[in-house]
Amino acid sequence: MTTIQIIVTLGGIALSIFIAWFFWFAPKTKMQAALGASGAQEVAVTVKGGYTPDLIVVKAGQPVRLRFTRRESAACSEMVLFPDFKQSAKLPEGEEVSVEFTPDKPGEYGFQCQMGMLRGKLIVE
Repeated sequence: MTTIQIIVTLGGIALSIFIAWFFWFAPKTKMQAALGASGAQEVAVTVKGGYTPDLIVVKAGQPVRLRFTRRESAACSEMVLFPDFKQSAKLPEGEEVSVEFTPDKPGEYGFQCQMGMLRGKLIVE
């Protein structure tokens, strides 16, 4: 094996490791919900290639209001689904849409687009 082949092989391995880390092991953007004027726990979520933040922490038994603003035109991000809470919402581009519910018990609950490509997690403490 020549020096060039070794360098290219090691570069490919390093790139593969970085891609795996970036998509599966990189730290998620975690956000603790703040108590809003209405008494609900509120978080603003931007939708652009994913959800930011994609990890949201709330308290059980208190109303939650997640305010989604879609900043892209991709078809996948047109809706957000909360299957565990039987909630969903259409997200028109550039408009803020609120999703409100009250989580009863602690746990981790996923939310996603209708295709399952964009994902986030709601942690109820």
